[in-house]
This record gives sequence, C-alpha cells and structure tokens, in this order.
Amino acid sequence: MKGIYTERITDINQINMLKTVLETINPSFASQIYIERFHDNGEGVDRTYNVYKIISNTQTYILKKSDDNEISVYEQFLTDKNLPVPKLEGWACINNTKWILIEYIDGSDLRRFNKNMAYGCSDSLSRIFNMYWQKNCFKENKLDNRFERYWTRINKRAECLKKEFNLASAYEIFLDRQLICPRTLCNGDFLQCNAIENDKGIILIDWAFAGIMPYSLDVARLIVHGSERFLPFPFYMTNEYRKIFLKGLYDKLVYKPDYNQFIWDVLLSCLNECIEFIEYELNNESIERDEGFTYYYKNAEILANIILNGKELLDIDSMMTLFR
Repeated sequence: MKGIYTERITDINQINMLKTVLETINPSFASQIYIERFHDNGEGVDRTYNVYKIISNTQTYILKKSDDNEISVYEQFLTDKNLPVPKLEGWACINNTKWILIEYIDGSDLRRFNKNMAYGCSDSLSRIFNMYWQKNCFKENKLDNRFERYWTRINKRAECLKKEFNLASAYEIFLDRQLICPRTLCNGDFLQCNAIENDKGIILIDWAFAGIMPYSLDVARLIVHGSERFLPFPFYMTNEYRKIFLKGLYDKLVYKPDYNQFIWDVLLSCLNECIEFIEYELNNESIERDEGFTYYYKNAEILANIILNGKELLDIDSMMTLFR
C-alpha cells in the first residue's frame, strides 16, 4: 500500500506557471525552486492532485489550487489562532484560478490508525471545536453560509432513498436533528488521509470543504471509513480506537450535549456518511454495485435499525456492532 507519494515536475511550462503563482504570492520568492506533485494510489487507482511540494532554499511549502471558501476559512477561522492546522503563507488568483501557499507539514497520515492517533485526534479536534462552538445555532452570530449549502446537499441526497423505506425513515431523523444540532468549525473531510501526525500532534491539512456545521460530521467521518481489513477504503481502524477517540473528544469538549445525545448525534452522522457512499448507485440502478457499495449499504441498514429503535436503547457498544 503505497498511498501518498510525490513525483518531480520536469515540464518547463508547468514549472514557469507555478513560479509565476509563487512570485505573485511573494515577490521575493527564490528563483531556484524544486517542485514535486502529489499522487495517491492507496485505493488502487493512481490519482494526481493539483497540489505541489515546493522546496525553496531551506524552506518547504505546499502550493495547491483552491477556491474562495478555503481561502476564507483560513483567513477568518484558522490564521493566528494557534490551532493544529498548517500556516497560511498567502494566496493568489492567476487567470481566474486561485492558489494558496501553506506551510508544509512533515509526518505520516493516519491510514494505519493507532491508539496514539486516537488520542491525538480527540485533542486536535476538541481544540478547534471549543474555539467556535455554537450552543444555539439560531441565536449565535452567523459566521458563514456553509450550513445552508450543506443543508441543500443532504436534502438532495435524501432523494436517493425513495425506494428504501427503513433508510429513508432513519435519514429523516438525521435531517431533523441537523437543524438544531450544535455547530462549530468543521473540516468537512476529516478522513485519515487529510491529517498528519508528527511530534506536534495531529495536524488537519485540507480545509476545502470546511465551515460552520453540525459538530458530529467530522467525528463520524473519521470513524466510519476504515476497518481491520483496510476495506473499502485503505484505512485501518478498530473499535478500540474508535472508543478512545470518541471518549477523549467528549471529555475535552468545553461545551457539549449529554453523553447519550453526543453518541446519538455521531450515530446519525454515521448514517449520512454511509448514504453518501451509496448515493450514486441508488440513483443509477444500471451501475454495478461493488464491494464498497455492499459494505456501506450493510452498515447503513444496521445504523437505520438502531436509529429507528430510538436513542433510549443506544449505547456505544451497540453502535460499534456495525463496524466489522
């Protein structure tokens, strides 16, 4: 399992274009730079990203294509806040394409999850959550419009369940909770490949989908996508580590619902994660349903049954029955 790797850029036109971006961000940027492009073959398909490792003199940076949302999140929520995220060095817009330059974080991602990572994730996420926690999402100051975009998306997602009575009924309970669930700054894509472990702890590195959203979304995304078999995603995860992460995060939250509500919120968001990964096949019956579909559909059914039985019967051990 190779996962993330980089290859040196040799095309002179591409190098010159990237140099133009860098010099626009910082005119004093060194002319002699070494550029590598990020790839990922961890899921069996080699993906190439518009993300580059820039080495200039003794400094190393990440340059990536971006958009207004990611730039706004960095400037409004992350810069100079002493949070476990890369430092923003600057950004530029060249030919209607936005780029951001951020600090390079050395270390390993979380694909081979372990106990230290579970503790580290609870610490890093709680620091972010505590800074932006909104106990009452209707009375707090509105910080961005991320929830509105998210709300439109999940209501559209619900349409794929029109032939799935149990899943649709459980998903309605999820939707109802989203309107009143406490919100905070969420990464929006807190997968094991979007965090780095080093001697400073766990650093969250990709903020393209971030914003003020229900807190349980990031929690669920980390624990749903992984198993002891590295399937269907190439992420290792055990129930022991899930429990350590969940308990550690809850203990570190300054503002929080009661523990049963916390587990219930995470459970509902776990259902959303599973539905997201079967949505395409449910909307397109002609699409072949592979092992990934089978995995998420099975877990969605288990989650739906737990949800429809009501949160009075829920405990963390019953929730863990779906992760096999």
